[in-house]
Amino acid sequence: MPAPANATTAHMLDGLAVYDPDGRSIRLRHIRARRTTVFVFVRHFGCLFCRQQVAAFQSLRDAFARADADVVVIGNGSVDDLRRFRAEVPASLPVYTDPTRDAYCAMGMRRGAATVLSASTLVRAAIAFMRGFRQTHTAGDPLQQGGVVVVAPDGTERYRYVSRTAGDHPSPDRKSTRLNSSHVS
Repeated sequence: MPAPANATTAHMLDGLAVYDPDGRSIRLRHIRARRTTVFVFVRHFGCLFCRQQVAAFQSLRDAFARADADVVVIGNGSVDDLRRFRAEVPASLPVYTDPTRDAYCAMGMRRGAATVLSASTLVRAAIAFMRGFRQTHTAGDPLQQGGVVVVAPDGTERYRYVSRTAGDHPSPDRKSTRLNSSHVS
């Protein structure tokens, strides 16, 4: 679900911290300060949909780099969950964790049982499974949904997609066409 472009997105995110795989606290303003940043919020680190979403964005990493954008993955498990995810999922994208889910809340990401239990989620799970993605242990909040937020270096929000249900992801290639545009759709 797209949200209107909003210059206050950076202000909401910049004061928040996430953790890197070494357990260091890093302010989001330090992550997004130099280039347009595509924040990919995943459900939780054990989720087959998260693995699918990271693989999709990983495959377009070079295209985003050519558009002068960084892709950053944020999950919500513990630092140990983050480390285990990095060991299990081959990706060169930077991955951080937000165990308090403060950034998820600030960006309006959905959470709740109704976002997980639906026929469409079962269909998407079957498709992801057939494509080789597997659910592992629950590593974070299983009721949390993710999304994508694109923030320009000046702090202007270029795009926001809030997943309605588990496995509801925007197409990553749609993001690459909106990186340098103030229009959000």
